[in-house]
Amino acid sequence: MRRATLDILRCPRCENGQLVPEDAISSPRLIFGPVRCGTCGARFPVGEGMIDLVGDRVRPQGLQGALETPWVARSYERYVRPSLELFLSRGQFDRDSEYLIYRSLLGKPTGPLVDLGCGTGLFARRLMRDLEAQVVGVDVSQAMLEEAIAQAREAAVAIDFVRAEVPSLPFQSGSVAAILQVGSVHFIRDLRSLLSEIARVLTPGGRYVASHTLVPPLLGPFHAAAGVHPRSERLLRDATEAAGLVRFERVKVAQVVMFKVERP
Repeated sequence: MRRATLDILRCPRCENGQLVPEDAISSPRLIFGPVRCGTCGARFPVGEGMIDLVGDRVRPQGLQGALETPWVARSYERYVRPSLELFLSRGQFDRDSEYLIYRSLLGKPTGPLVDLGCGTGLFARRLMRDLEAQVVGVDVSQAMLEEAIAQAREAAVAIDFVRAEVPSLPFQSGSVAAILQVGSVHFIRDLRSLLSEIARVLTPGGRYVASHTLVPPLLGPFHAAAGVHPRSERLLRDATEAAGLVRFERVKVAQVVMFKVERP
């Protein structure tokens, strides 16, 4: 965990204080050891380059809970995600094409970039290699983050990982230049609160790039059982506008819409 990442984090308990190492360190990186909130005194563990801001948590039901199991995390990039890509895009684009769309929509961030719902760090690793930017991966799944740390180490890229729950984001206001959220918007029940938080943490001109699956309303009962929240493109536009985010642009492939908005 780089000190530069700690500098942009804020305490999820009091939603105010900055997190600092409990023991004085001279290195620019914190590998192990707790950090504490300078305001409320809450303590959070750091290990293997990941800070855990969640602690013990009951795994959710439905699809999200299934994706948080260790066996899914270990097989995600090789088997699970390729199957989802084929189903959702109907074979109309591959992973490289998808990444290039996100890369184009993100532009050239001049500050920290957050991969929100990073999973195993698939896109975070590529962004770290392609951009001269600080990349921070955020996810709530312990299993996914453990796999992400292993994959980043194997790829020899220095990514910091934060275990946190949304919609509240553990970042200081105006501290993040760009946010990428691939394939997890539909797990967020309170979209308006999430977009409000995104608008808060982005720097002026900062971009939020995300993907969402557009699905027929007839599948509503299935989505409720799976714990997902599908939305129309119109609803996405309205929600981002209500959060004060502007310049909505999108690319649509089959049932997947990839969109970009900015903080003015």
